[in-house]
Amino acid sequence: MTETDPLSMTDQNVAIPLVDGRESRWFQNGYFWRVTGVLALTGALLFFGLIAVWIEVESSREDEQTVRSLVVDVTHRSADIRQWYETSIQTLHTSMLNPAIQNFEARPDEVINYFRKLAMEVQRFSQLRVLLPSGMEAVRVDARGQDVLVMSQEELQDKSDRYYFEAAETLRPGQVYVSKLDLNVENGEIEQPLRPTARLVAPITTADQSIVGYLVVNLDMATPLATFGAARGTDSRTELFNPEGYWLAGEQNGLNWGFMLEAGTTIASSYPDLWHRIASVEAQAGFEFEDRLYEVETLPVEKLLSSVSGGIVLAEEPRLHLVSSAPSYQAWSGNITIMLVFVAFMLALIFVVSGGIGYLMLRRRQAVKLQALLTRDLMVQGRHAALGRIVAGVSHEMRTPLGNALTVSTTMSEDLEELQQCLMKAGEVDQERMEMIEALLDGNRILQKNIQRTRNLLKHFNQTATDQTVHTQRVFDLAEVITDLVKTLRNQLAKTGVQLSTTLPQTAQMNSYSDAVDQVILSLIMNAHQHAFVGREKGVISIRVSARDADYYLVEVADDGIGISSENQDRIFEPFYSLEASSSGTGLGLAIVMNVVQNTLGGQIKVSSMPGAGTVFQITLPRTAPTRVAKQESSFAVEDEPALASPNPSGTV
Repeated sequence: MTETDPLSMTDQNVAIPLVDGRESRWFQNGYFWRVTGVLALTGALLFFGLIAVWIEVESSREDEQTVRSLVVDVTHRSADIRQWYETSIQTLHTSMLNPAIQNFEARPDEVINYFRKLAMEVQRFSQLRVLLPSGMEAVRVDARGQDVLVMSQEELQDKSDRYYFEAAETLRPGQVYVSKLDLNVENGEIEQPLRPTARLVAPITTADQSIVGYLVVNLDMATPLATFGAARGTDSRTELFNPEGYWLAGEQNGLNWGFMLEAGTTIASSYPDLWHRIASVEAQAGFEFEDRLYEVETLPVEKLLSSVSGGIVLAEEPRLHLVSSAPSYQAWSGNITIMLVFVAFMLALIFVVSGGIGYLMLRRRQAVKLQALLTRDLMVQGRHAALGRIVAGVSHEMRTPLGNALTVSTTMSEDLEELQQCLMKAGEVDQERMEMIEALLDGNRILQKNIQRTRNLLKHFNQTATDQTVHTQRVFDLAEVITDLVKTLRNQLAKTGVQLSTTLPQTAQMNSYSDAVDQVILSLIMNAHQHAFVGREKGVISIRVSARDADYYLVEVADDGIGISSENQDRIFEPFYSLEASSSGTGLGLAIVMNVVQNTLGGQIKVSSMPGAGTVFQITLPRTAPTRVAKQESSFAVEDEPALASPNPSGTV
């Protein structure tokens, strides 16, 4: 039979489940997977812990750098806007001292020349005008880049309905009005392209402090606001909001100037929580909101310009909110595929390393276990050797006494029988004498019986220690040997409630010692019959044969009996050891089985059992037994003892 030969049942009885008996491969070993799993889990937790620490440290470092960058950005932009306003206020105050401005009605040409020169030198002014107290433009010069245009009388407009003129009418001499930041309107229409504008208004007075007109300067805010918005190549952006939450700059979705254009959306309506945090900043502060870092600076226009103005500044817009933001650090914001590949690689590496350590620990554990088994085998073999020496000595010392005792006992029996016959022939039959002779004959029979038991015990000793049974090596079918043995025992065991069941291959050729195999299987069956079903009325003994590999068969003899405790499993193969103190056995059965399996058949035997669930004896037998050396059948053999003395036919001692 090869390894792939299908197994066939030799009978229809259902066998109890038997363990395989083979040593599991490393990847089938539960200890390997437990160690590998614990190590891999520990390694994975450590890896992810290090990743978490690294992310935390890197996040703090990156966010700190981002915050510093945002602070620098918002500070620079705030400084630019401050300077833009401050320079314009200072220029406005200087212009108010010009004689041509103070006498604009009498000297209009000088005013125009001054405006043209000022527009060329200070290009942040888009318009320079003088308004009459009625709101009509008296003089106007427009700047379009390098071009300076002087408006004719026909092009002058009435601005009396504009909010900044209405505010200007409330000014007192020396005060300056700063309009809100909005879009320039010409002839009632928003100028295209859009021109962000802030207007500076100061009253023109005479010597008696009478107001004769208003100097109006349109401050072109397109330049400082042009850099607002998303930074090129990054997710950072800078925005500017008025007090109502309307975007003045930085919004890329057409929401800027929503209070003048059709888009009336504010950040207050779109992101109320974010706007609440922005509006609550009094000077400058930063915060994190929805994975973005924000740095906010509030510009109080009135206080800002009062510090550089000789008079009082009235601002239409009390404050502006300059906001710079960037995404907070996200560890997985890069190429997610690369991140996943890296994590998968590290986990695979951890598992491989854990598997390697688990494999080494498994091999070490197996080596320790093997060493323990070898130590136990050496101890058992030492006991067998000691037993051999004991048997040699006992046999030598008991041979002559037993022979003499048997001779004397036999002679005494013959003499008593002869005396009994002589008394009967002589007619001297005395009842008391006859009873005495019968008692002596009975005593002799008991003596001879016990001498014979002693001889049988010595025979067992010799068989265990010296393996004197003569075995003949031959080719035979293991399945056939077991089948014949089971047929012989089945009916006998069935009477006691024990059922025999077999699972055998169609053929299992061996070149070994069939009588030794038969002896081993028989001993295991009878051992199970005697000890496995104590206190039970029935049970099952199962025998299974399978191909362990190309060179070995695995024979399993199992029962569903009471089982053997773990502390007793290592001792059942010891000579004279019995689980039952009251047992009539000598405790040599399993010791003989181990001796035959190891020293005659060249195999191995082991036991596995669980109390209450049964016992399995597993025997690994080579298909070809090792050749035995003559006169040295056992590695623990001792010299054979001479036969016990036979009765002396002459009747003498």
